[in-house]
Amino acid sequence: MKIAIAVAAACGMATVASAQVGFVDFDGTEMGLTGYSNSTIGSYTGTGLGTNANQNTVGTATTAYGAGDAFWPMTRAVVAPNNTGMPFSISDDSVAAAAGNTVFATDTLGFAGQAFDQNGFFGVTDTVNGVGSDTETATFTFNITGATGLGISVDLVAMGDFETADIFTFDYSIDGGPFSNIWTITSNDNLDQNYLMDNGSLVNLFDPLEVNGTTLLDDNLQTFAAAIAGTGNSLTIRFSGVTDGSEGFGFDNLTITPAPATLALVGLGGLVAGRRRR
Repeated sequence: MKIAIAVAAACGMATVASAQVGFVDFDGTEMGLTGYSNSTIGSYTGTGLGTNANQNTVGTATTAYGAGDAFWPMTRAVVAPNNTGMPFSISDDSVAAAAGNTVFATDTLGFAGQAFDQNGFFGVTDTVNGVGSDTETATFTFNITGATGLGISVDLVAMGDFETADIFTFDYSIDGGPFSNIWTITSNDNLDQNYLMDNGSLVNLFDPLEVNGTTLLDDNLQTFAAAIAGTGNSLTIRFSGVTDGSEGFGFDNLTITPAPATLALVGLGGLVAGRRRR
């Protein structure tokens, strides 16, 4: 796996790493997190607040969320809360199979290949499945008392032939106030995108996802950052997603930063890091 970091300065990224107010990596690290909710999970009996993909409690997902459906933290190492392997629209099983799956040498879908073997993330696919409200929601609440000049960053990844009805959003609220949008992620129906499978095959699909109408996503994690206006005691990040069919979306390393880290992030025009490639 290669990691390419976008320009802007190694010193800026170092500042970000040392100045976190909140952080969730879906591998068990929960810094400053005071609350987590997920519309598809009925209960959770693991440690912490439940964001650790390695400690999913089997059987806790909303009834009838099937093998091809997901809206929760996941990892290739363990089966999902609905007692199935990682959905085929998310897992690249062309060389090695995720837990609960089998090797599928001619696999042409799934961004989460072997590079994700030790990496938990929040995965979403096929939320329009006859269960729930189609648009699912997860909220992450952080203690921001005393922090100013707030910023947010997150790693995003996606693969599939998306439709205009597939929409993913990140919004924020401070101290219970109204939500403001950070990123809206929708399909660009005028473009196509290349994706590289673990077996070396190149897959070209139409209608990739685009962040705020500017940056296309692919099967490599990309880091996006933005400023958050205001301050207070409690910051809630709300992620909402709706997608129908065999397209996969994921995010990781949700990070809340104070000044001066925010300046280093926003100075990159919203896109902080390059791509982590397989």
